[in-house]
Amino acid sequence: MQNFLTAYGEFIEAEELPVAAAYFVSWFGDVAAALLYSVSVHNTVPNLTLTNLQVHLIPEQGFTRIAFQLSEDQLDHAPGERHTVDWAVWREQVFSRFYKDTVSPLLLCLSEASGLQLGILWGQLPTSLQNYREKLQALLSTQDNASLLSYLAEDDAFMCNELGPEVFGRSKNPLQAKVRFIDHPLEVGKTLAIKNTCCLQYKRTNRSYCYTCPRLSKQDRMNWLQQG
Repeated sequence: MQNFLTAYGEFIEAEELPVAAAYFVSWFGDVAAALLYSVSVHNTVPNLTLTNLQVHLIPEQGFTRIAFQLSEDQLDHAPGERHTVDWAVWREQVFSRFYKDTVSPLLLCLSEASGLQLGILWGQLPTSLQNYREKLQALLSTQDNASLLSYLAEDDAFMCNELGPEVFGRSKNPLQAKVRFIDHPLEVGKTLAIKNTCCLQYKRTNRSYCYTCPRLSKQDRMNWLQQG
């Protein structure tokens, strides 16, 4: 894992391994979002065990994208219709299995390899999921997808509020995070979600804190805008 973080860190000009670990978890949030979408929309989920996931580092213009690929196309179908007892049991098993058997050991390995606190790694996921919510809301709100959005919100709430802390190996469910908003600096009437936890961008070469970093005060953000 250290070799991977070192290689990835070079792509993103990270000054230390914890930066690469935090950024990787942010990208892994795409996998968590894909699972949520699969449950809500398709009533079917792919095999997201660590042994069935491949990681690709893809250099783009100005950044490096991380993509995840399934080694084998294995699907687990819901046993019944939505809102039945069997379906509810299946949903809980799907989310519990993913966070207990895939996410938890992955983040523990990243923490041990990078030296970054485990809580900071878990803290990246609520931000990734919030970004996903906003993009999906913007995409689906222009279509007749009220029932679909309702299903997604329902399963999202279950995942964040109903899964017990033992699933994550933590004292509380780390996805249960309150989202705070600030005014958009360039678009009047719009807001931006503050990140749940610092992503350590300021520890990349010639980078600073994100405008939505939770470590910044109102005055810090004013200074950020003046310098930018």
